[in-house]
Amino acid sequence: MPLYRRPGSPHWWVRIGRKTRRSTGTADRAKAEEFELILTERLWRRNKLGDRGAVSWNEATERWLKGSIRERKRDRDFLAWLAPNIGEEMISSIAEPDALEEIRNDALEEGWAHSTVDRAMRTVRAVLRACWKWKWLDAPPYVPMYGESEAEPRFLTQAEFGRLCQELPPHLNRAARFAVCTLLRKSAQLRLTWDRIDLAERRARIPHGDMKGGKNFGLALSDEAIRVLKECRAADPQGERVFQYDGKPMTTFLTRAFLKAARRAGVAPLRWHDLRHTGASWAVQSGVTLQELMALGDWKSYKSVLIYAHLAPHNSVAAAQKVSTNVAHSLRRKKSKK
Repeated sequence: MPLYRRPGSPHWWVRIGRKTRRSTGTADRAKAEEFELILTERLWRRNKLGDRGAVSWNEATERWLKGSIRERKRDRDFLAWLAPNIGEEMISSIAEPDALEEIRNDALEEGWAHSTVDRAMRTVRAVLRACWKWKWLDAPPYVPMYGESEAEPRFLTQAEFGRLCQELPPHLNRAARFAVCTLLRKSAQLRLTWDRIDLAERRARIPHGDMKGGKNFGLALSDEAIRVLKECRAADPQGERVFQYDGKPMTTFLTRAFLKAARRAGVAPLRWHDLRHTGASWAVQSGVTLQELMALGDWKSYKSVLIYAHLAPHNSVAAAQKVSTNVAHSLRRKKSKK
């Protein structure tokens, strides 16, 4: 059994292969099993697929601290606070915008001031930038700060997305269209397998281990999403994973081919996460409410979808009209009394 108990230890331990022996840090069997699943997936992606971003956050921080000539006491305090929650997560997942925002929200829930939260996020940013220098990440991620102006979410127009799709090779074309029409995050999309898809019911099941929020997610499949899935199956009838290239599961979408296609289409620089912003922006512009968007894209807080509120001006116009109607009615009453 991968899970076992050591004499004198209250926690479950996990055994994977001949080399990996690690404490799960919990006496709860269910939580220990979840830890084992995450660790197994990460080791498989790193050892079998050669995914550089599959290195754990704990491994990255250990290397970062060892390479520093400074004591970094404050940094160590912040990293110790982060370790129980994200220590075994892949750095590629931590670098996602939604994951970084969740870390910031967790810090706020601790009662920290904005300046303290920014200090912790600067530590996170330093580690992730070091990972980029070590070639573990394809690009240095943007880390939001309260004391710094936040970048506007980037989204493509329909014409820009059309040009991008024309330039993308078929396997990336399918992946990009699926990202926009489902709002699925990159890591969950890469791990999507056929056994979790029900085309007849037009649903896909994303297990909690593949979701940033750590909860099971039921993904509704639109006509375009089903069309993409059928194209994927036709391109690779035997594959276990949905998104494959040359008979092998894709480990990233942000490849050299994607970056070159973005330049040719005139939309560079472009991140894969910008496609999620694109789908969300189009949804709001088409009349989807922010509450509906929150459920469609599996955002944890209403604050996360407020960045799209300005794209629904018809709602503001309707509200403004109600105010002006009350003002006009008040003026008419005043005139009638005279």
